[in-house]
Amino acid sequence: MTEVLVVELLGGLGDVLLALPSVVALSRTHGSPVDVVTFTPGDALLRHDPTVGSVFATSDHSEGAPRRFLEEVLARKRYDVIVSTTAYDGIGELCAASAPVSATSLWRGAPDGHLVDRRFLALLADDGVIAPAYADEPLRLVLTPDEAAAGEAALGDVRRPAVLVPGSGMPVKEWGGARFAALAAGLAGAGYDVLTAGLEVPAELAGLPRLPPGDLRHLAAVLAAVGTRGGVVVGGDTGPVRIAAAVGCRVVGLFGPTSAGRYGFSAATASNLQGWPGCPVRLPSAITEQECWWTGRCPYAPEPACLADLAVERVLAAAVGD
Repeated sequence: MTEVLVVELLGGLGDVLLALPSVVALSRTHGSPVDVVTFTPGDALLRHDPTVGSVFATSDHSEGAPRRFLEEVLARKRYDVIVSTTAYDGIGELCAASAPVSATSLWRGAPDGHLVDRRFLALLADDGVIAPAYADEPLRLVLTPDEAAAGEAALGDVRRPAVLVPGSGMPVKEWGGARFAALAAGLAGAGYDVLTAGLEVPAELAGLPRLPPGDLRHLAAVLAAVGTRGGVVVGGDTGPVRIAAAVGCRVVGLFGPTSAGRYGFSAATASNLQGWPGCPVRLPSAITEQECWWTGRCPYAPEPACLADLAVERVLAAAVGD
């Protein structure tokens, strides 16, 4: 049996999901489950997937700790193939030196317009690490029947849900409470039952019901139920929206400082809306080097001009399918 390891130590829930199609493609190519090294709590998203073997997860993000954790994993087991989405702290070099076959430069030559998860698959196929037949593996998050049933039950009598995800953890990526409130009014007028999701909800949405609480697996199950009831999830480039896409729910992604052509949702049920496509400071292949990224300040307006460019009417039309 070919022993395969995927190293995903970038830190976000979305990063785990961007790597998941490659995990599935590797498993199908080599005929065995794939081990994964990643961070908590994203490891929960891999549970119950038959293409995933052992998951080694750490919660320690401190300097040097992820590499040390990986070294401990590699000391316990030898791998024939190692694929890494992570290069910092010499992790890419460590992976390349630890297996006869490796792929450790999956971010190379990242052109705008080629979605990240699709790019990973294309490069793995080019490098001969996965079979070409699996180079377009879709993103899908596996739920058990019990989890799916619990998600349906949690939605109760909500008939046609529209879930708004206003937060992202980074103000520079957020559309704003006033716009979401106007969108909520439009969705309600179109016959949707509007709910919100996320740890923090802006004051403008405080009167709306919240999505039923629960852990990541429960969230995924509830969002799957949103999809089966003909619902939609609207939000920025953030983990919950990517989870919704991964369980087959229709999503509308709002992209400002990040490029929809690089970080958009690859699911067929997704609409990726790019605000201000011609922004001079957007760096699709190096988003963390943009002058707005860490400061949260747009050089062109008091709020992110790219997100202000996304009119409520445009988002509403995408959400209701007009």
